[in-house]
Parts: sequence; C-alpha cells; structure tokens
Amino acid sequence: MDELKVIAIILFQLSSLALLAQNNGSITGFVKDNGNAVEFANVYITTSNDSSKIVAAAVTDNGGKFRLENVAMGSYSLTVQMLGFTSKMTRVTLSSEQQQLELGDIIIEPDPRLLDVVEVNAMRNIIQKTDEGFILNPSGNITQIGGTAADLLRNMPGVLVNAEGELTLRGKTPLTLINGRISGITGIDRAAQLERIPASSIEKIEIINNPSAKYDADAEGGIINIILKKSEDNGTNGAFALGAGKGDRYRFNASALLNHKTDKWNFGIAYDNWYTTRTRSASGDRINYELPIEYYLTQKRFDERLIFYQNTKANVDFTPNDKSSWNFEALWAFPGEDNHETLNSTYHTLENEFTSKNQRYSNEIRRSHAIELSLNYRKKFDNPDKVLLASINNTFGNDKENTDITSQPLNEQEEELGDASLQRTHTYEKTNLTTVSLDYSEPIGNGTLDAGYKSIFRFLNSDYERANGVDGEYIIDPLNTSIFNFHEQIHAVYTQYNGWTGDKETPRWKYNVGLRAEQVWNNGSTTDESTDFTNDYFNLFPSASINYYTLKQNNIKLSYSRRINRPGLGQLNPFVDITDSLNQHSGNPHLKPELIHSMELGYNHSWQKATFSVTGFYRLRNNAILPYTALDSNGVALTKPMNFGKASTYGVETIVTVNPVRVWSINFTFAAYRFNIEDEGLVAGLANEQLNWNTKLINNFTLFKNTKLQIIGTYSSPMTIPQGESIKVYYVDLGFQQMLMKGKGRLGLAITDIFNTQQYGYNTSDYNFTFHRTFKQDTRALMLTFGYTFGTTFKEKLMENKFKNR
Repeated sequence: MDELKVIAIILFQLSSLALLAQNNGSITGFVKDNGNAVEFANVYITTSNDSSKIVAAAVTDNGGKFRLENVAMGSYSLTVQMLGFTSKMTRVTLSSEQQQLELGDIIIEPDPRLLDVVEVNAMRNIIQKTDEGFILNPSGNITQIGGTAADLLRNMPGVLVNAEGELTLRGKTPLTLINGRISGITGIDRAAQLERIPASSIEKIEIINNPSAKYDADAEGGIINIILKKSEDNGTNGAFALGAGKGDRYRFNASALLNHKTDKWNFGIAYDNWYTTRTRSASGDRINYELPIEYYLTQKRFDERLIFYQNTKANVDFTPNDKSSWNFEALWAFPGEDNHETLNSTYHTLENEFTSKNQRYSNEIRRSHAIELSLNYRKKFDNPDKVLLASINNTFGNDKENTDITSQPLNEQEEELGDASLQRTHTYEKTNLTTVSLDYSEPIGNGTLDAGYKSIFRFLNSDYERANGVDGEYIIDPLNTSIFNFHEQIHAVYTQYNGWTGDKETPRWKYNVGLRAEQVWNNGSTTDESTDFTNDYFNLFPSASINYYTLKQNNIKLSYSRRINRPGLGQLNPFVDITDSLNQHSGNPHLKPELIHSMELGYNHSWQKATFSVTGFYRLRNNAILPYTALDSNGVALTKPMNFGKASTYGVETIVTVNPVRVWSINFTFAAYRFNIEDEGLVAGLANEQLNWNTKLINNFTLFKNTKLQIIGTYSSPMTIPQGESIKVYYVDLGFQQMLMKGKGRLGLAITDIFNTQQYGYNTSDYNFTFHRTFKQDTRALMLTFGYTFGTTFKEKLMENKFKNR
C-alpha cells in the first residue's frame, strides 16, 4: 500500500536521528505530598560550589512530574520549593555512565506555619499537549462559569460546536468516553449529547486525535475522554456552588460535591444542575428555481426554550490491599426541554408578487431519564507494568418527546385566513447500552504487550406517531406512524506492543504497533415493514506510531491507523421530523459504514517560557457519510445522510503557549485543513473543496493576590459542507475570579460573547434551489457564582465552568 511505503520511508529517516551523539543529560522525578501529586512546585539545580547559580529549572505538571533537560555532566544540588511546604534538597550527579537520571518520588512535607494561610494562585494552562493529543483543564477556564462539556470543548484546537451542540474534531464527530468507557449517559448513539454533562462535574477532558488499536475502531474522528471529578484524599472533603445570571432571560445553576475516604474505602456523591430560559431567532431565504409561483421563500423563526439538566453521581471504591481495587459508579441524568417555536413562512412569485403566508406554532415537550451502573476491577502485580482490568457497564434510557403543531394561513397583512390545521407527533424511545471489557498488560523487554477483549450491545425501540386534527379529534396517520427496532452487537479483540529505547521515563524512542479485529452484527426494522435491514461484517484495524525524543525532551511523532465510522442510530432512524414542514429531516436506514486511513506527523518543542506544538494530519474516507438536501416538486426540502464517494482531509494544527511575564500567560491555537468531497456518481453533481481554519487566543492574568482575569477570543472561518459552506463564527468571552475567606470561598463573574457576535448558519445550493439560513441565540450574558469548600481536594475545582453559553 502507498501509505505503508510512506510510513517506512519516514521511519527510516527518523531512525537516523538516533545516531547523533549527545554530551548532556536530563533529570526527571515526581514531587508528591502524602502520595498525592504536587502541581506547580519549583524544581531547580545549582552547582555544588555556588548555591546562588541556578543551572536549570522546571515546574511540575498536573501529575507532579518535572524534567530538567540539557544538563552538563557533573554534581549538583537539587531543590524542590512549593509555597506551603518546607523546601527539600537532594544531591544528584550526572556522568557518562548515567546521562538520564530518574529520581522517582520526592516527598515534601507541609509547612505547619503556613497551612492555614497558604493558597496556590497560579492559573493552570487550559490546554496541555500529550503524546496522544491534548488535555483540557476546566479549572483553567473561568470564562465558562456554568456550562457543559460542549462549552469547554469550544476552546480546544480543531474542535467546532455548531448551533445544535453537535461537536466535530477536524471535521468529524469523535467517539466520546466517560471515565474511559463508552457511556449511555450522553445517549447510546455514537454522536454523544455533550450538553447533558455539566462542566462543573468534569475533572479534565482528554483528546486523542489518532487513537491506536487498543481503542474502539469506531473513532474515526478521534476520541474525547471526559474524566469526572472524584476525590482521592483521606478524610472528608466537599464543596458547593450557586450561580445566577441573565442574558435575554434568567439563568440558575448549582452544584455540590462530598467525599469521604479511609484507607480501604472511598465514598463520593455529586449533584449538578442548571436551569435556563433561552431565546433563539432564525432567518432563512430560499429560491426555488423550478417553482415560479413559489419562487422566493422567506422564513422567520423565534424560539423560547426552557432547558434544565440534573445529574447525580455516586461512587464506592474498595481497596482491600495494594494489589486489588474495586470501583462501583452510578450515574443518573434527567435532562428536559420545553420549546415554544413560532415560524412564519412567506412565498413570492418570480416577479416578487405575494403568493401566500403561513404561521406555524410548535410546542415541544421533552423529558429524558438515563441510569448508568458501572463495576470495575483492577489487579496489580509485583511489576507495576503488569495490570489486569475488567469492567462491565449498563445504561437504561427512556426519552419522551411530544409536539403539538398549529398551522394558520395568513394574508399579506398577516390576518388569519380560515381555520388552523392541527398536528400532533410523539417520539418515545427506550434504549439500552451494555459494554463488557477485559484488558491485560504484560511487560516484555523494554516495553509492554497489551491485549484485550470488548463487547458492545445496543438496543433501540423508537415509537413514532403522527396524528392530524379532524373535527376536534386527532386521527393517526398510518403512513407516518410506526415503531423502529434496532439491535447491534460488536465483538472486538486487540493486541498491541508499546516499546521504548533508553530510560522509560526519558526515552530516546517510543513506539507501538497494534492490530484490532472487530465483528459487527446489527439489524433494524419497522412494524409497518417499510424498513428492514441486516448487516454482518468483519474488519481488521492496524495501527502504528513512533516517537523520537531529543535530550531536551522535544519530540517528533509519526502515527498511522485504519478506522471505521459506523452510522449512528439517529442517522439510521427513518422517521421524518416535520417541525419545519418545508425543511424536514430524517435518517437513512440504508447507510453503509465509512472506512478510513488516518496519518499524523507532529513536532513539539519547549523553552523556559514557551512551548510550541505543530501537527500535520491526513485522512482519507471511503463511503463518506454526509448530509444531503433534496427539494421536491412541492417545495419541501428533505435533508438526510447519504453515502458519497471519497472525502479527504489534510491540514495542520499549531499550539503556542507563552509566559512573557509572571502575571500573564498566552495560549494561541490555530488549525487549518482542506476538506475535499469527491463526486463519484453516487450523488449527481456533488463536489466541494475548501480551506477551513479556526483560531483561539486565550489570555490569563493574575492581577493581584487571589485574583484572576481571563479573556478568550475565537474565530472560525466558513467551513465546507456538502452543497455549500457554513458561515464564519467569532466571539469574545471574559472571566474574573476572586478568592475570599482565606481561600475557602470564591466569587466568579463571567461575561460571554461580549460583543454579541456569535451566530451560526449556512449557504447551500443544488440545481433547483439556493438556501441561506442563520441562527442567533442569546449568547451574550452575565453570570455571577459563589462557591465554598471545606477540606482540601476541591479547592482548585470549586468554581470551574458553571455557565452555559450556547
């Protein structure tokens, strides 16, 4: 294969770099307090004969790790300093026999004189680069006080969130995990509903752009792993926060966390909610070239939505000894929405003469429940790299949506004409998602061999009914009423070897090679027999990556993987959404999965006050699944997903972090890619290619003691979509935070979309129409939040992300 040839050539070129001679070494280690990682500790070395001359310095990351690079051979004094702790000094020596020195854990002790008054004021970077992708730290984002996981991800490079909360990574929907597992709490569909996860419950978000064979193959758009908060400190810890604010309407949110841990047991419970009434306006203009009487269609829409999410999490951990641990988690989600929508549609002729007008009012009530139970077991061995993991998870979901629709004809003066027509629809869905997995790691040489098995079972029962009002009664429409049942089984096995050369903590090379095999059976049918399909397919998914590190621990990485994108349940569901009767949406039960080749080449470089990361990527999709809109002779546009030919994406992502002065840090991200849709005759006349790019600038300021200020600016260019492009999106957010009550309390203020510029929309066209539509929501809003904490664990997590801006 051409891709394998390219990999072989680049790997050969990279391998030659290992022959370069180096005269300097490095020192690594971990700073801990009572077994817990210490972040932001200062670590430096001085010469033995001059303690005032600092040779090299570093700051520990969120895992307590530090690395001193490019250190000449010799003897030094290594000092660890952290506000609130006593300093610790250690003698270290680098020699030609030991150029990479691993110190292991360095334990520092709290300073009893400062325990009651010390508070860490450093602001964490929102985005941190890792070997596999990025980590988003919610505690670093104070502009989103009161949001959801989708709001947090808006600040990630390459991530876009549209007006409906749908998230894409480099132009594709990623696979979403909760605590490392597929979770039904965000819906059992592959396109997770991240609006259901309040940001206040999130510890961090990991993004893996090009996952290896150990991950599900159905991760063509990458993986987003959402880690929920849980305390690991002994004793009792807790926090609560309350917030209120106003955009066009009022908003409210609350959260509480409580945890108690002993040597063997750990009990935790958390609750989050937010309530808001949002307004949204939309305007659309469509030209119907083949309908001279209904040539111009103008639409104006106004929505008022009451939205609420409630989530409760409970965990029980049991560690009977240092080799075994059990974890049980229970999650409950209760989202709901009341949407009142008024849509006015007006037709004019080709000569711009009035034809007709209609006002359509929809009252949509939606309530959902989801309960997820998870049991996990971890077995350790004498060798810490030898691990056995077992997990079983099950989610039960129940979703009910009822909509009443009233359509009233109007004249040009907006006076009512005749009687209104009435319609009623409901969609009742029962879902079940079960996953079972077993993973094992065995050290072999300078590396570990990973192997595992996983099964996923999905079930959907979707009851759709449409009824028309006739003489005061509702008569069921048998042509648009049915029940859709879907069953799916996915069974997978994988093996992967992860190796390194040199020292494990400071390797010269790291690499992995893996293979995953997946067997899929699924079937779907409707009770009216209009839909009936069965799929049975087996695929192999190889992956490989190689990392080269310099002595300064800068690195170059090349990776390749083969992936699959299976149609989601929403894409397969055949029922038609008629909320807008002139612009309808449905799924397509005849969709086939995409098969993808994905490659990346990245480089990372660090300086004392700056870091730079750049990644080039390429992705080739076969049977690309994309939405397509067709206009019929009655002037009704139907949008549904379809399989196209090939689609390719290639581009670059850049992240730059700079600390020009102590009180100011900058994080700049830029992503650009070209998306090409090739027309291979599956859909006539479709071919599109365009350069897409987006950028984010994050400014963090520590103005005074215990005071933080943050300003974030975001811009996304028009993006390629089938038959057209989306419009540009840009906005600025501001956040302010002040610690009170000796650090136990915090007051936060956020203003989102300061200039009220955030809106979404698209321009599409085909041989018989052109369509332009924009959506504007009340994104400009102010939110004030107060939080209080007791214990130690939640102090830095208390005021994270309590505000929703979408």
